[in-house]
Amino acid sequence: MLAAGAALLAGPATLAGCTGSAPLAPEGPDPLEPPARRAETDSALAQSVAQAAAQLGTQTHAALATAARALAADRTAHAITLRAELRRARPAPTPSGAAPPATPPPAPPLADPDLTSARAALIQTVHAAQDEAAGLVVTLPGYRAALLASVAACCATHAAVL
Repeated sequence: MLAAGAALLAGPATLAGCTGSAPLAPEGPDPLEPPARRAETDSALAQSVAQAAAQLGTQTHAALATAARALAADRTAHAITLRAELRRARPAPTPSGAAPPATPPPAPPLADPDLTSARAALIQTVHAAQDEAAGLVVTLPGYRAALLASVAACCATHAAVL
């Protein structure tokens, strides 16, 4: 009897979930697009700073190069993960047999030759990324909020290390 009652209660919900329509993508720009672009730009800046610091060869510069390389790796991972979520949420329709167009990577910005200023620029960059991600966390559901919370935490950690 209980099983029959549960089936009756679950029936309409089950049928409603079995409709043939696919969920529609939300209208307007995706809120994850700006953090994805920022992650790509931040990665390029960090790589540039790492290369410039490594060329100078002192122990202080080596520490900056190591921190910048770690930041570049994490921001690249952020960009890849955010882009994957963007593609998942809004798959681009492609004609059969055609590959999706590749987006060119951003041109690496020139690192400031003054590495004190370059370090300050990296710190400012990760603080801005942290603030942007933290601001979006409260506006997004579930997985997307957790994804950006992770990005914000990672950026806070890098700011402390730099």
